[in-house]
Amino acid sequence: MKYLLRITVLLFCFMISLAGCTLRHNGQVTFLHTNDLHCQYLPAPATWAPGNPKPLIGGMVALDYFIRQQRALYPNSLLLNAGDILTGTQLSKIAVDSVYGGAFVNMMNLMGYDVVTLGNHEFDEGQGNLYRLMDMSDFDYLAANLTINTDLVTEKGYDIYKVGNIRIGIIGLILTDLFRMTAVSNLDGVRVDETAATVQPIIDRIDAKTDLIVLLTHQGIEADVELAKQIRGADIIVGGHTHTRLEQPQKVNDVLIFQAGSRTTNLGRLTVSVADDRVRDYNYELIDTWVDSVKNPNSELVQQVEFYRAEIDRQYNHIIGQLKQDWRENHRGESNIGSFIADAMRETAGVDFALMNNGGIRKELPAGPVKKLDIAEILPFRNYVETFTCSGEQALAFIKKNIQAGQHGESGVLQISGLRYNYKLNKAGNIQILSATIGGKKIDPRKEYHGASVDFILDGPVEETFAFTPGNRENTRQLLTDVVVDYIIKHPAISGNKDGRIQQVK
Repeated sequence: MKYLLRITVLLFCFMISLAGCTLRHNGQVTFLHTNDLHCQYLPAPATWAPGNPKPLIGGMVALDYFIRQQRALYPNSLLLNAGDILTGTQLSKIAVDSVYGGAFVNMMNLMGYDVVTLGNHEFDEGQGNLYRLMDMSDFDYLAANLTINTDLVTEKGYDIYKVGNIRIGIIGLILTDLFRMTAVSNLDGVRVDETAATVQPIIDRIDAKTDLIVLLTHQGIEADVELAKQIRGADIIVGGHTHTRLEQPQKVNDVLIFQAGSRTTNLGRLTVSVADDRVRDYNYELIDTWVDSVKNPNSELVQQVEFYRAEIDRQYNHIIGQLKQDWRENHRGESNIGSFIADAMRETAGVDFALMNNGGIRKELPAGPVKKLDIAEILPFRNYVETFTCSGEQALAFIKKNIQAGQHGESGVLQISGLRYNYKLNKAGNIQILSATIGGKKIDPRKEYHGASVDFILDGPVEETFAFTPGNRENTRQLLTDVVVDYIIKHPAISGNKDGRIQQVK
C-alpha cells in the first residue's frame, strides 16, 4: 500500500509539473519603450513647437525623469529599447574603456534598461566595438536572426522574463536590409535571416511557457506590419528604425505595433491586462519628454551629462564659419547642404565631379555660426573619401539613374558637384535629358572622367546606385567630416544658395 501511495504521489506531482508549463497567469504588466536614441544625451529645441525660443525636449536627464515617474506609477514594468543606440552626436565618438558609445551605455545602465535589440548603427564602429559595447551593458541584448560565422551575435536571440506573475517571451529581430544600411566593411561574416521564418518556430516553442509574446524589432513600421501579417501567436511588436511617432498602436492580425519617435523625445508606456494567454485590454500613452517638466533630476546622471558636454565643447564647440541661409535637406532634388558637402569633396580630392548620399547627412542647420561640432553631427559616420574613374557614357547613365531615384527611389538622388543637368518628363514619365555637363562642358561619352564619393557607397551595391561599376578606385584616407571642416575653414562665408545644378524643366 505504501508503495502504491508513493507511486500515486509521484505521478500526481509529475502531472502537476506538466500542467505548470501550460498554466495561464492573469494580471497586468507595463512596457516602457524607446527606440533610435542615437546617443542624444542632451536636450534639443522642439522645432515644431510654437513660440520663440523653442522649448527644449529630450536628453537623457529628461528621459530618465519620465522613466522613473512611470515606474513609480507602474512598478510591474520592463524598459525596452528597439535599437540604434549609436551614431548621432559626438558622444558616440568618445571612447570609454576603449568602447565608442560607452558613455551613453553607462547612462542607459544607470537608467535601468532591461532589454535591447540591435540596430544597424550598432555596427558603425566595427564588430569589435559592438562586442565590447554589449559586454559593458547591464541589460540584455536579443537578436534572433543575426549571426556572425553561424554564431548568434547576441548571447541569446530570445528570453522569458517574469514580471509580477506574468511570463513574457521577448524575441529580438534586426532588419534584413542590413547590408544596405551599414558599411559592408563592418559586416564581415554577418548573416541576417528572414524575420518571419526565424521568429515563428521560436513563438511555437515558447508559447506554452509564456503568457505574452513580444517582438522587439529594428526594421521599421512597414516591415513590422508585414511581419504581423505573416505570423501567429505573437501579441505585441515594439519597433524602431523608421523613427515613427505612433500616438496609438497599429493593430494588424491581432498584433499591437508600437514605435516611439526617436532621439529621446518620447517615451512609450504600454500597460497590458493579460488573461488566458492573450491581451484582454491595454492602455497606451506616448509621453513627450519636455525638459521644463523635470523636477528632481538624477544627480549622478546630471553629473555624467555635464562632464561629457564640457569635454565635447572643449574639443568641438569653436566656430569655423558663418552660414547665411539655413542648410536644408532634399532627397528628391538639389539641396544646399548636399551641394556644399559634394563641393568640399570634389575640391579636396581634385576630381571632375563628386557624389554624396543623402543618408550620410544626419542633421540640418539653421543660419548662423557653424561649429566643428555641427559638422561632426551632420556627418557622424566614419566615411572615407574615395576617387574613381568612369567614361562619359557611364556618367550619362548615372544621370538617368539619379533622375529615376529622385522620382521613385527610397533614398532619393545623390547630391552632386562639378556635374550639372536638366531634364523633363513626358506624360508617360519617360526621361529626356536636355543638357548634361561636367566642369561646364558637355559630357563627352568617350572621355574618361575622375569622380569622388565615400567608401560607404562604393563598397555597397554601387552598380544599382551609379548604374555603372567605377574603375581605378583609390581611398584618399581622408574622413569626409575632416574634409568638410577643413573646407569651411578655407571658405568660412557660406551663402547657402542653390545654383540649379539639378533642374527639372516643366
